[in-house]
Amino acid sequence: MLREKSKDRRHVSARPKMATRVRDRRVQIVRVLLESSFDRKLGLREMGAQVNLSPWRLAHLFKSETGMSPQRYLTLVRLQRAKDHLTNSFLPIQQIGAAVGIPNPSHFTKSFKAAYGMTPVQYRRAYLRIEPVYRGSDAPPNEIGLAARAAGANPSN
Repeated sequence: MLREKSKDRRHVSARPKMATRVRDRRVQIVRVLLESSFDRKLGLREMGAQVNLSPWRLAHLFKSETGMSPQRYLTLVRLQRAKDHLTNSFLPIQQIGAAVGIPNPSHFTKSFKAAYGMTPVQYRRAYLRIEPVYRGSDAPPNEIGLAARAAGANPSN
């Protein structure tokens, strides 16, 4: 909702600045860089060189656009990838940390717990998705087959 313009310029709009401003393309480029290269060490100098900004200017611009520093954004990307590994693989926790760019297991566990409120081991126990693989006669009977057997009929007819 917009406030009415008054002679006093302090009360022009109640709309947040983010809604009225177009995102800076350079920040979008850095975000893509961070999301595609999360597994390696990236410094502000290297990121800034990609978009022709000084490290300080990049950090300032990135934070004003996203609300967080480039390093914090990179950490969150890494932790999200780690969550994906924890729910979809049986890799050891230490190997997952190294694969996402946090090779120190203690630092990985501490960062993960700070972000998600539980350790990687606790997260895996709660959310690991195991899809059973059945082969041939090992397949469990389906619901139709169970109902047909209960009624005494042959389910394959």
